[in-house]
Amino acid sequence: MKKKVIDKNKKEFMEKNMINKKIIKKGNLNYTITLMVFLLSVNLLAKGSTDYVKKEKLVPMVNIKTSNGQITPSRAKEIALGHVGVSEGSANFKKIKLDNKNGRPAYEIEFIANSSRYEFTIDAVNGSIIKFEKR
Repeated sequence: MKKKVIDKNKKEFMEKNMINKKIIKKGNLNYTITLMVFLLSVNLLAKGSTDYVKKEKLVPMVNIKTSNGQITPSRAKEIALGHVGVSEGSANFKKIKLDNKNGRPAYEIEFIANSSRYEFTIDAVNGSIIKFEKR
């Protein structure tokens, strides 16, 4: 019974903090790369599997902290949620990505809340909203 609770909590934690997930195949190996956000840092976790053995252990690979005064992905989420007056618990995030817009770093954020889809582009240096759409 306890293992199911731990697995459920782990799954909820992963879903809440996951930004991006990608599967890379090399030979007979499959690598799942997951980008996650923890407070002020971004952590990259890898999970590997083969056709014969699946390893569930998550291995921290990289710890990337924001630099040059950029806001964190968590702060960008707060700005987007605050703009539309939605709580984080009622938002289903589809995309949080650090990109480059016209030579400046910017976060692209998409989420669904209250039967609407919200799309933001937020300046990663000063936190200003560059673009906002509600569908």
